[in-house]
Amino acid sequence: MHAIAARLLITFAALSLAACSTGGPPPSASPSPSPGADDAPPVASALLRVTQFQALPPRETFGWTPSIVVTLDGRVLTGGAVPAIYPGPLMAPILERQLTPAGWAAIVAEARAAGLLSGAQDFTDGGVPPGGVTARLELVADGRLYDLTGDPSRVMMCITTPCVPPAGTPEAFAGFLVRLADLGSWLPGELGPERVHVPAGFGILVGDPPEVEPGLGGPPATWPLAGGFAALGKPLADGSGDRCGTISGADAAAVWPLIQAATQITRWSDPVDGTAHGITVRPLLPGDGDPCAAIAAA
Repeated sequence: MHAIAARLLITFAALSLAACSTGGPPPSASPSPSPGADDAPPVASALLRVTQFQALPPRETFGWTPSIVVTLDGRVLTGGAVPAIYPGPLMAPILERQLTPAGWAAIVAEARAAGLLSGAQDFTDGGVPPGGVTARLELVADGRLYDLTGDPSRVMMCITTPCVPPAGTPEAFAGFLVRLADLGSWLPGELGPERVHVPAGFGILVGDPPEVEPGLGGPPATWPLAGGFAALGKPLADGSGDRCGTISGADAAAVWPLIQAATQITRWSDPVDGTAHGITVRPLLPGDGDPCAAIAAA
């Protein structure tokens, strides 16, 4: 995943899928009752999402995923651990745990206590520093979708406890994100066992093949979809000839095992003309739009 260091204040243990699975687990069952689905307005695609953005070229942030998503049926999606080896996995892993209704109620109560449900939307205190990261928090409560922005770096540093920032401040916003980053410690009894999350789809950015040092490349992978890369999505608007597109359904299921086995320097062979390419993969999570929209030609 790109630019993980830039997001360290709201990273969830590094954005990577659990390393050991070679095939997807069975689809997650929809729990009953759902923690907050009855309260969610039609516009909501998730109960909670935390995303980050920065003044960087869209291609550089293509692989950025939400730090945390709580789905409408109460599954908590966060990043798993990335092995400290080179080359790393092609796609940073996502894990899921089921959240209880009581756990969701505790999250909403914490947001309310932090002054985040008052109607204010901007918790940046006039904006983040140049080059800084802005966090966006989307949260369902009171039958509406709150859409908030703030500076995740404004974490209150305390020498003594208790250490509770004033409600409605940038520090309260950042402190809430810190709590979300460690749900396992905050709400240990309200989370089910951890399992690998299988995304419903993927954004695929196709570019030049990676440079590979002798002995490190591993075997190439063959793109499994008919038509090759030329049939995927659209060319990029920058005129590079690279392409970007999304896949879902049967196509995503066919590519998923290869994504799990690939590394960041795996070369991908086009089944039509045999040319070699490199790819960047963006898992699509609830609430995500088309990640290619910002870089592909109209």
